[in-house]
Amino acid sequence: MRRVTRAVLMLAAALVAAWPSAAAAQPDPRQMSGIPLPDPQLSPGTVTVRVVRGTLDNNVTNHPVEIRAGDIAETVMTDEEGRAEFIMLNAGETVIASTELDGERIESQPFAAPGAGGVRLMLVGAGDAGAADLPPEPGNVSFGADSRIVVELGEESLSIFYLLDIFNPLLVPVEPDHPVAFALPFGAQGATVLRESAASTRIDGPNVTMGGPFQPGLTPLRVAYVLPYVGPAAAVSQTLPADLDGLLMVVQKRGAMDLASDQIARRADMTPEGTDETYIFAAGPPVAAGTAITFEISGLPHHSQTPGFVTVALALAILGIGAWAAATPVAAEGTDRRRRLEQRREKRFAELVTLEQQHRSGKVGPTRYGNRRAELLSDLERIYADLDDALTPSTWPHPTQPATGRARSTSTA
Repeated sequence: MRRVTRAVLMLAAALVAAWPSAAAAQPDPRQMSGIPLPDPQLSPGTVTVRVVRGTLDNNVTNHPVEIRAGDIAETVMTDEEGRAEFIMLNAGETVIASTELDGERIESQPFAAPGAGGVRLMLVGAGDAGAADLPPEPGNVSFGADSRIVVELGEESLSIFYLLDIFNPLLVPVEPDHPVAFALPFGAQGATVLRESAASTRIDGPNVTMGGPFQPGLTPLRVAYVLPYVGPAAAVSQTLPADLDGLLMVVQKRGAMDLASDQIARRADMTPEGTDETYIFAAGPPVAAGTAITFEISGLPHHSQTPGFVTVALALAILGIGAWAAATPVAAEGTDRRRRLEQRREKRFAELVTLEQQHRSGKVGPTRYGNRRAELLSDLERIYADLDDALTPSTWPHPTQPATGRARSTSTA
């Protein structure tokens, strides 16, 4: 599966902040820590980094903040509002902002240095430096509002990424009553844990689990899988074990593709800067635990189903010919030849079925598929012709010479 582009995730994060329903679902600044947000009101090339400890009213002043682009780093101290301001000279260059706070290194997501307008972000530390050492308390967690579902296209399959953040709003570790666990949709294949996910993430077949306790703030849960589809549409239904603070989806779009769901409140088609792909960005209100997230993608690119129908028709024809041949009397000397032809026919038919299956799964390219399929069909046509020759009327009684015991001559007055 391809790695989700940084530009796509940056634009998704910006939409989270821009849409009121999503922004209102963010009760804690730690959910926005490290997320770069474009701000057209800033001077061109400006990046502002605000550092807070726990809550927005706890600014960290006179504290070093670093922005790194490759091997080049620049450090600026925060002002009385906890902000460090940088002027970027190389627009489009990938940079990362970071700081050390209470012994913890806090980093932003990678983002492109702005050209027109600026970028603002926060780096949020824990409110209590000793929170990790406190015993966990019973409590509930949710999936943070920055959690998102990303869908990219494969060869007659969807690559689906769950980029989820488990959110603990308390200042102490929380141990839920049961592990965070859910099953992937029916038909999911190749499920894997992404490297950005927390170490406690586990996958067993279609089942995803993550045990507690969960530290204050966000714990990343990142998994991906492949969902094959047949035809122009695919439907997905996913149930999560905890509340989702806001629905956010990013779907790669080609041609006339569309995304439909009753849970989507607003959407937009956009082409992120630095890419030549169009994506559907969609957002919706919070989703309660146990409520299925359902959506359908239509207009998907797909191969024609005609070859499959031809294969089925061919199978029926072979069965019919076999039954007719079995019921037809033939001369003893043609039996061995007919048996050999039938064996060749069955072998070629099995090869044709295997070829169709390999083509649908993407294991055989279109050129090789077309050439081999033409060869097999041509060979089968020759076999059918030979079978017809093996059953010609020359092996039956001639119509002018009635068989013994089968007909009597008649006379006309």
